[in-house]
Amino acid sequence: MLETIRQDLKNKFNDDKLVENLFFSFQKISEEYIAQKPVDLLQNTGLFVESAIRIAEHLIFGTHTPICKSLDLDKCIKTLEKATGSDGLRIHLTRLGRSIYDFRTRKKAVHLKFVDPQAIDANLVFNIINWIMIEILKESEVADAEGAIRILFTRKIPLVQEADGILRTTNPKLLGTQRILLLLYSAPAGLSEEELFEGTKRKIKNKNHLQKNLKNMDNNDLIHQRSDNKWILFGQGFVEAEKIITKFT
Repeated sequence: MLETIRQDLKNKFNDDKLVENLFFSFQKISEEYIAQKPVDLLQNTGLFVESAIRIAEHLIFGTHTPICKSLDLDKCIKTLEKATGSDGLRIHLTRLGRSIYDFRTRKKAVHLKFVDPQAIDANLVFNIINWIMIEILKESEVADAEGAIRILFTRKIPLVQEADGILRTTNPKLLGTQRILLLLYSAPAGLSEEELFEGTKRKIKNKNHLQKNLKNMDNNDLIHQRSDNKWILFGQGFVEAEKIITKFT
């Protein structure tokens, strides 16, 4: 799906290199976040922000600063803020982008035990670049942007990844119930029983087994089934999911 979106954006902006830079840096940041490599993640922030600002320029003005020309980021942001058009692009995207632009490898000046400032920076950057990418997809009006946005919105934790439209956990040591908790933690809008089975069937071999797990977890106030039959986290389920994230990452 994201590959189709990439091609649509190339057609829209008539600048293959710009779109490739956006997707390359986005993918690298996502990969390094999943791999828990904050230093490497932060190295790609500048390229992503410069690409996103150029795309905001194009969506607002119909043209953008060429890749071959140095981008005066602050001047560009001021020009966009004074223009007319989407506040999400002109104001929020630009200011969020500027806030993370200078994030690079920085010395670990924080002396509190177990606190890694680079890991904290990486979490902030990861969430902001996802917000920016979603805003670009919304405003670009590309085909199936809604589906792509849904996929991006679920890319929240290192232990869960989307593959071919299916959410799966990435650690083979996870138990079936742990996998269910993590999938639901990553999908705040909820998942159907079929979606949960697709995401856990490497560990939970049949639907009867899945249904027993769901019933037990529901009885223990960890999950809740909504009126549309989708399952969501409930009560202590959030705490248990975060314990799993802490343990395995």
